[in-house]
Amino acid sequence: MWPKVLMQLVELLPHAARLVPAADRYFASKAAGDRANEAALTAMAEGVQADLGQVTKAHVGLYRLLQEQGAQLTILGDDVRGLRTALEQSERRVRTLEETVYSLGLWVKAGLGVSTVLLLVILGLLLRK
Repeated sequence: MWPKVLMQLVELLPHAARLVPAADRYFASKAAGDRANEAALTAMAEGVQADLGQVTKAHVGLYRLLQEQGAQLTILGDDVRGLRTALEQSERRVRTLEETVYSLGLWVKAGLGVSTVLLLVILGLLLRK
């Protein structure tokens, strides 16, 4: 059996000799393709890193603006609270003034009524004499 196997290997040896250069070219081209893919991926990774750097710079600016706007909103909130307090105080003052004017109106009406009655009494006394 071994002699037959050896005979077949001897017959296949010239074909294998022709396949070795083809396999070598195939593996060389595959390695070159892998190197090309690796170079393309490296270039793409550098591009992505550059884009990430730009995005990071943009986000730093946006973060700074966001902090500034947060501070402005805090100041604006304090101003609104102060205005609300002032408005409530003004409403209380207006209410107090309305009550005072109403009371004063009642006193004026009562005074006018009493003055009219007294004037009529005085006129009645003067005309009697």
